[in-house]
Amino acid sequence: MAYITLANTNKIIFDSDLKGLNLEGQVYKMQIYFLSRYEESSLLAIQELLKDPEKYFTTIYKPYKPKDTYSFVYEGKKPGYHKFSCCPMLNSDYQNFPIPEAIKEKGQLAVIEFREWFKTVEHLLEKPDVFVMRLKAKYGIETNPQAINKDNSGNTAIKNETIEEIEIRIDSLIKEAGRFYYENEKNTKILKRFSKWTFLAYKKDKIDGNETGYSDEEVRTLLKEYDETYKRPLKSNLIEYYRLKFNPEIKMEGYFLEKLGFKGCGHCYREDYVPKSNSELENKNDGKSLSDDLPF
Repeated sequence: MAYITLANTNKIIFDSDLKGLNLEGQVYKMQIYFLSRYEESSLLAIQELLKDPEKYFTTIYKPYKPKDTYSFVYEGKKPGYHKFSCCPMLNSDYQNFPIPEAIKEKGQLAVIEFREWFKTVEHLLEKPDVFVMRLKAKYGIETNPQAINKDNSGNTAIKNETIEEIEIRIDSLIKEAGRFYYENEKNTKILKRFSKWTFLAYKKDKIDGNETGYSDEEVRTLLKEYDETYKRPLKSNLIEYYRLKFNPEIKMEGYFLEKLGFKGCGHCYREDYVPKSNSELENKNDGKSLSDDLPF
C-alpha cells in the first residue's frame, strides 16, 4: 500500500491523454446534458482508475513528466509517494517562492543560479529586513519573494458518507442547474450555446461563435457563475460517488507508482523511520475530498 496526496492523485488522471480516449460507460445513472466530451472522458477515466488501477496504469496512463517553468524556487521534481499515511511530509503545508521577474528575464541559467543562492539564505526569511539586504547586495533587487502557502491537499483519507447521501446531492445539483438554465431568457440563450464549455469563462480571448446577443464579458460572467455553482460541485460529488462505489480506500501499490515516475518519500522510507499511528491522519483529513484540486 502506498499513499499520495490528493493533488498527485489528480496528476495520475490528467497527465493521461484524455482527448484520445474512447471510454465507454455512463458518468451517472441519468444523462447529464451540460458536460462536454472532455469532462465526460475525465470522469470515465477516474471511474476506470478506481475500479481497476492496474488496468488503468497499463492501458490508459501516460507517465508523469516533471515540468519546470523556471517560475519558482522549487519546481520540476518528481511527485512522491509515502509508505505511511502518518508521514509528516504527506501532511506538511505546501510552500514555494516565486522567481523575481528581473531574474527570469535573464534566462534559465540565471534562474538555476538564483535557486542555489536562495537555498543558502532561505533561513533569513524569518528576518525579512536581513533577507532583503542580502537580495539587494547580490542582485540589486529589493522585492522580498512572497511565500506561497497552500493547505496540503491531504492523502486519500475521506470522511464517511453513504452513496445514497451523495446521490441526493448530485440529483439536487442537476435539478438546480436545470432551473438556472430556464430562469430567464439571458440564461437560456447563453447556456444553450455554451453550457458544455464553461472553461471559456476563464479565458480572455474572443469567444468564437458568440451569437447569443450578449457581449463576451456577459457570457463569461454567466458561465463562471454556472461553473462554480453547479458544474464543479457536481463533478466533485461524482468523483466521491465513484470512490464509494468502486474503491472506498483508494488502494494503490507502490510499484505502480514507481513505473509512473513517482518516487518514494525520502523521509518515511528511511530505515530508521518510526511511524506514528495512521489513525491520527484519518482523523486529521476527515472531510477531505479526492477532488479538492479538481483541474477540469
